[in-house]
Amino acid sequence: MLGIRIITAAVLALIILPTLFWGGVKGISALLAAFILVGTWELASRLPGLCWSLSRPLLMLLAALILLLFFISPMMLIPAVVVFVPLVILASHLFLYNVIDNTIESSSQMFFACAYVTVPLAHAILIARMDLGNYWILFILLVVCLGDAGAYFGGKYLGRHRLSAHVSPSKTIEGLIGGFGGNLLGMILIKLMVPNFPPLWTMLQLTILLAIVAPVGDLCASALKRRLDIKDFGAIMPGHGGVLDRADSLIPAVPLVFYFVTLSGYGFFS
Repeated sequence: MLGIRIITAAVLALIILPTLFWGGVKGISALLAAFILVGTWELASRLPGLCWSLSRPLLMLLAALILLLFFISPMMLIPAVVVFVPLVILASHLFLYNVIDNTIESSSQMFFACAYVTVPLAHAILIARMDLGNYWILFILLVVCLGDAGAYFGGKYLGRHRLSAHVSPSKTIEGLIGGFGGNLLGMILIKLMVPNFPPLWTMLQLTILLAIVAPVGDLCASALKRRLDIKDFGAIMPGHGGVLDRADSLIPAVPLVFYFVTLSGYGFFS
């Protein structure tokens, strides 16, 4: 299983890294959009309120529209995009459904899919539009993925004390510590690659925040999967599960980095 995980990760790296360095904003945004849409579809496929024949296609159309608006809209209009999502979902039910008995369940689960997957991860498109945006995305991937690897090996070989036995029995405190070591390693690597990134102390603060929110994102996904009685959201990535199974830590990490970088004065848009 470990060998399959490594091979899949290597294939993903061969797709992601060239896009980050040579794909430009459009190429990066297109790859991110495909990634996000697959994750949104995986979640929608597991939600019982979206079993009506048009529910999932309608959700995917809405998700694609959100991603497009994140790509083309001025920054000041992004909050408006988010604010109007619930109204658009409800209006779509009003005009497209002949029988609206399940409007509450269907519309609320559509909104949940957008709020949990599409909108948080769409912030990566905003990051791609920033100066050094490709390196900021690489920073997120390095810090979070090396943190996941550190948590995996720390928990597997040193794990003794469970972090949350009811939600995710495999998570341990030792794994959490190993994960933080991986987070720090990712920060150091990206700082060596991009010397004109923010000062080390600022990067350390951001890394500590990521070390907190990324495991929380993982635990939230675990709780959701237990509630839905599934092991994985999908099977598109051998050894890893679905896109959403790999993106669970990224869901809180991506918007955190965007707002931290922007509010701290290091996020400049061309």
